[in-house]
Amino acid sequence: MLRLPHSPALAILLLAGTALAAPGMPEPPPAGAGADLLALDAQARAGDAQAQLDLADAYGDIPLDRPTDVARASAWYRLAAAAPDADIRRRACAALGMLEAGGMGWPENVTAALPWYRCAAELGDTQSQFNLGLMYDEGVDVPADASQAVRWYRRAAEGGLVLALERLGALAERAHDRDAAAHLYGEAAAKGDVAAAQALARLKRGGPSPQVVGIGLAAQSQDPATVKPPPKPVPGQPHTPPAAVGADGLRLIQQRLRDLGYLHGPVDGRLGARTANAILAYEAAHPAVWDETAPPPDGWPSRDLLARLARR
Repeated sequence: MLRLPHSPALAILLLAGTALAAPGMPEPPPAGAGADLLALDAQARAGDAQAQLDLADAYGDIPLDRPTDVARASAWYRLAAAAPDADIRRRACAALGMLEAGGMGWPENVTAALPWYRCAAELGDTQSQFNLGLMYDEGVDVPADASQAVRWYRRAAEGGLVLALERLGALAERAHDRDAAAHLYGEAAAKGDVAAAQALARLKRGGPSPQVVGIGLAAQSQDPATVKPPPKPVPGQPHTPPAAVGADGLRLIQQRLRDLGYLHGPVDGRLGARTANAILAYEAAHPAVWDETAPPPDGWPSRDLLARLARR
């Protein structure tokens, strides 16, 4: 799945679809954990981002016989998503997108997956670029937008993802550009895509275009016996922005994040998990130049974040 170096700890752990969870490090390993897992946990808690990612992978790869494993994986991925290394952030963001979209047995929440996929896509993750294209292509929790679908499919295709060429061909065919569709199908077929070869043959025969059918974003199906229920909100967590930003400032942050594609929700001046998730994903993809005293990315609507977004 993924891998990762040194990372500042996130001050706030977000779990998709809920209010802000309590700050602090992820839960310790479960009782009976092996020596290798305990050693990796110690490295991760010492700030080693590669260890944080490896530990998240370990929890994600364990058979889901303990419902807390995916919660631990999510928590460690979120810490790794704040790593200074762009490749680590990319991998962590991509994993969080997959997890929120229903991977690893976590309940599907495509809306929460979207900002993480965008974070990874902007950092060059071809699968996340494809997933974004698919979401806009098929209107998965976002309004269908062919231009956005083309944009992300093209980036995925440029990164070597052959399936993106096939989907670009399908988009061209739906736009009645048969020459462009034939070219794209042919390019994908030459790279071994059997479905593209079949589409090209159908196109040459003059057959009708097939109906668009979704192909899904989750990495694996959900097993009802292992799906962890959404965690409950933690009492006492704030739902309003700090006074230094205020509701008007938060609305500006929300609007800019909407403009950039990170937030798909209301611009209402209220701080909830959806807004905080979008802030975290934006901060992971666009880290500020921190000095030693600056706080790590935490999903919080700070004055610094407001100033950065207002300048864009």
